[in-house]
Amino acid sequence: METPTIVKRDAKPPARLDITSARMFVAIIEEGSIAKAALRENIVSSAISKRLADLESQFRVPLVQRGRRGVEPTPAGEAFAHHARMVLQAVERLQAEMAQYIDGVLGYVRVRTSSSSLFSGLSLDIESFSRIHDRVRLELEEDDTPMIVRHIVEGRADVGIGPRIFPNEQLQFLPYRRYELAVVVPEGHPFTPRESVPYSEVLEYDQVELTRSSALAQLLEYSAKQAAREKKTRIRVRGFDSVCMMIASGMGIGIVPMFLQDAQIARRRLVFIPLADEWSRLEICIMIRDYALLPASAQAFVDHLRARAMPELAP
Repeated sequence: METPTIVKRDAKPPARLDITSARMFVAIIEEGSIAKAALRENIVSSAISKRLADLESQFRVPLVQRGRRGVEPTPAGEAFAHHARMVLQAVERLQAEMAQYIDGVLGYVRVRTSSSSLFSGLSLDIESFSRIHDRVRLELEEDDTPMIVRHIVEGRADVGIGPRIFPNEQLQFLPYRRYELAVVVPEGHPFTPRESVPYSEVLEYDQVELTRSSALAQLLEYSAKQAAREKKTRIRVRGFDSVCMMIASGMGIGIVPMFLQDAQIARRRLVFIPLADEWSRLEICIMIRDYALLPASAQAFVDHLRARAMPELAP
């Protein structure tokens, strides 16, 4: 005897994500207002409200809540917005890559890198990769290391290159380069005859530093706290060249990678002295989410960099 099929009357088919609705929901969250989101998407407010209501009905959970500061996501809404952004970025990338193939391009790699990585030899490795893989297009953008990590985690970039200062369990870190930090002082400074200087002594002087968003600035802040000392930060600038320029102008002393020494002392009356602290030996890493899930062009780029890593760091 055939067993009868039991059908639940309240069962609904699995919710399907509509790209347009996803984009409009992200606009609502980013603008914090249905009216502003409607203006951004160039539609009337009632239409975007209908899209929102349909989403909440489809997923059977509230996605936003109204408050004094406007529209805010619920926990479910935050999760939806996160995944919606990932989907929209994937669609945008798909469209961009398909357009590239029309021009004969065979791959597209989004790369984010720190300035220290570029100075450490990355620019030469990029040049050689582009020469060998002339039909792979690299989209290269320089950024602070914390933002590079964020771009990789959120899927906004394929490959990141920067110093591994703070760990992140969501990423794979592949060794690429090593460098040491140095204290930079003007000629005639009391540190000049020293072979090395501990950071605790550096803190006795006015500091010229990178902006707070840089990984190096965060590392120095952490190290000063570990030493139970307060930094005398006088100036913050963007870029190591600006740091050295301010030091040469007598505005203080600062910490930069040692590999900048030759280029800087050829232009300015500066002295580079290695830091004595163990933490001042840094490693530049290739940052990815999952090598196996990278497009073939991105895997080729990672392989190229790994093959040109420092001998003791090469796979």
